[in-house]
Amino acid sequence: MGRIEKEEYIIGSISLLANRFAQFGDSIHEDITFKQWFLLLMISKMDDEEKSLNSIADFVGTTRQNVKKIVSQLEDKKFVRVKPSRKDARAVRVELTAKTQKYFDKNYKITAKKTDELFSKIDDDKLDDLVMDLTKLIECFED
Repeated sequence: MGRIEKEEYIIGSISLLANRFAQFGDSIHEDITFKQWFLLLMISKMDDEEKSLNSIADFVGTTRQNVKKIVSQLEDKKFVRVKPSRKDARAVRVELTAKTQKYFDKNYKITAKKTDELFSKIDDDKLDDLVMDLTKLIECFED
């Protein structure tokens, strides 16, 4: 297999994996979709400064429009609160609610167990290599 074919294989595999991860996540979480859970997780990992739709989109690597759609769904379910920004009159800030923390606490063990099962066929050294390689791949988009 030549370099181009390997690169195409990698892109196709990552696309396939994205779909499979979504199905996997949807099977774990009953109240929210994998995309909603992932966005909540990413918001929780952001610095404590005010989180706007734009800053969340930048952090997650998607568009403001995608974030706004998911945030709206999460707001309807009371997982986030959307308020006017204190810094910019044109922006809104997104805050996680207590319901989100309770949801994370309640589902942490089952999520960790299912994730551990998913990666059980990969030994620790290979997992370290995969983390390193994915980090390098992500960095390719930052150039």
